[in-house]
Amino acid sequence: MTKKYFDIEVSIYNGVRDVYGSTCKLRDFLFGNKYISEIEYLRSLSTKEERDNIKKRLPMACISGLFQPTRKTENLINHSGLICVDIDRKDNLHIDNWDDLKLQLSKLKEVAYISLSVSGNGYFVIMPLKYPQFHKQQFNKLKLDFAQLGINIDSACGDVTRMRCVSHDISPYINENAIPYAGYYTDPKPVIKYQYSNGDVLDKVAKCCNLIESNHIDITSDYKDWFTIGCALASLGENGRQFFHVCSMQSHKYKQAETDKKFSNLLRTGKRISIGSFFEICKDYGITFKNL
Repeated sequence: MTKKYFDIEVSIYNGVRDVYGSTCKLRDFLFGNKYISEIEYLRSLSTKEERDNIKKRLPMACISGLFQPTRKTENLINHSGLICVDIDRKDNLHIDNWDDLKLQLSKLKEVAYISLSVSGNGYFVIMPLKYPQFHKQQFNKLKLDFAQLGINIDSACGDVTRMRCVSHDISPYINENAIPYAGYYTDPKPVIKYQYSNGDVLDKVAKCCNLIESNHIDITSDYKDWFTIGCALASLGENGRQFFHVCSMQSHKYKQAETDKKFSNLLRTGKRISIGSFFEICKDYGITFKNL
């Protein structure tokens, strides 16, 4: 792995009862050999309960970052830019060529590291993220991408505070040239069916929204503009809802339920702004129904 991955500082904890933890470089956590005998003993145990008793006492690290003073989402002080996902054998019994899974995963250019889990009954995979500030959204897309490969990954790994137990693999996979994973999940966009009559205000709004949608123009990047657009479209009553969705969904921040809730609230309590304000904002982006 390159220096930018290996030398990243992550939070490490001395077992599950350690509340405050400390920090160490990722290389020290992944490749230290201090706990090999304990890990080999754990793998020799016949029951999960016995294995878990040992596992709870082994060091664990938050691969996705540094937390202070305690391991909570709100206490994340620096995201490592990495995500670690678990692939458990029990969740993938349909995979016949389990012993070849590491080789299959190594073909993914975004994979930086693959190792046996501490139990030896699964793998954990470390990948750099292109948008670590959107950790959950990237994980959600990653889960879908793996599912398309016929691989189920542990949903709990979407938690940025997720801990990874120290492990050992005599032949871990290391990719020094891994590229950041760029997948990003957004809520499915609803299909908009325009309803308007030729020549009226709704017709003019619809023509502007057609331009916005066909050219993927985001006129809502500024919250004040988004709010103003919502108020202006709310002046059309329920007819404005479909257009508010069209404008909002051009942003990567778009969430259907949130947008719907906002418009309903504006219908009830929003400041009354005329539809002219919508056309003025559109004009700032070169969008006008007069040219259609």
